[in-house]
Amino acid sequence: MYDENFKKLVRAAYTKIHNYQSAEDLAQDVFELAQRKIEVLLAHPNPTGWLLDVLGKKLMHELRAWGRFRTSMEALAERISKNPPAKGAYDPDGRLGCLTEEEFRMLKLLYCDGFTLRMVAEKMGMTYDTCRRRVQMAKDKARNYGK
Repeated sequence: MYDENFKKLVRAAYTKIHNYQSAEDLAQDVFELAQRKIEVLLAHPNPTGWLLDVLGKKLMHELRAWGRFRTSMEALAERISKNPPAKGAYDPDGRLGCLTEEEFRMLKLLYCDGFTLRMVAEKMGMTYDTCRRRVQMAKDKARNYGK
């Protein structure tokens, strides 16, 4: 089933997000869920349709998360313009002065350079889980800056 459907899922995801690595990650996530819910998948009258439905839900989640992040970054830029960052904070663009250099770099790789979380973790020399937690903390710090 994996061999028959993996490329189909990657193509479907790529048409929406236009990033091949992220499309592969999403397809892999679908198969991880399929493995956990193997009974449901095998009992379904159209297993490929089930996989595509799960992919669609994961895509919507990713696109909504990106929209929320973009909105929060726009709000952050507005708050920072009203409340300048502290002296000595990392502030290369004059917008994210509340972040450390490492936090800024992780968010830039993830949201500006199109890296996946796995790629960011590898580039930064940390485990996936550590990177995920640090990115979440950086996003929280950025959202709460100037409040």
